[in-house]
Amino acid sequence: MNSPVSETTAAQPKKKATDKGTIEKLRKPISFLMASILIFLLVFVQPREADTLLKEILKLVGLFLVFAGALGRILCTVYIGGRKNRELCQSGIYGMCRNPLYFFSFLGFVGICLVSQNLTLTAAAAVLFLILYRAVIRSEEKKLAGIFPEEFPVYERNVPRFWPRSFAFKDSQMLQVNTKVFISSLSEVLWFLVALIAVEGIQILRAHGVIHHFFSWY
Repeated sequence: MNSPVSETTAAQPKKKATDKGTIEKLRKPISFLMASILIFLLVFVQPREADTLLKEILKLVGLFLVFAGALGRILCTVYIGGRKNRELCQSGIYGMCRNPLYFFSFLGFVGICLVSQNLTLTAAAAVLFLILYRAVIRSEEKKLAGIFPEEFPVYERNVPRFWPRSFAFKDSQMLQVNTKVFISSLSEVLWFLVALIAVEGIQILRAHGVIHHFFSWY
């Protein structure tokens, strides 16, 4: 789960953290749906001709966002990987916003769309992401409020849900990293790189007439 939710709450038998709500169970299907829609649009929607400089700028910004998204996801795992079963994570990257894993996934998702140099696709994908994951985030935070009834309300008041107020954070504490979870997170981040290669591959195939688009967007 992407939010810092404890998976065991023996002290609160009225509600087990392992019990997933309907919305949370839909998180992976939603992710699969998002990926499927993105792949379809990348393959069958061709960006219209635009100024070469603008296209290159969009591509560079996209690459930066993908890199930032991948790095952010790794940092999230460093902070939450070995702590989510014991406490509500509020420090470090979780002091920037309450759902940094979703936020950095959003950056990576938008970055991949920008690399395709299609502004309409980027805008549509960004809106779709925010709409689909809004319910998931609210559901997970509702569970957090039940698991940490004293800590979470304070955390909620002081830290924004999704959009960070600042990307600077101070944190001098030592953390124990769960290597198994960390390695697993690296494999997930690799999908960003796979997506970048796929976008470039689609553009090459389209340029050689192997893939034919249905329509064009700016």
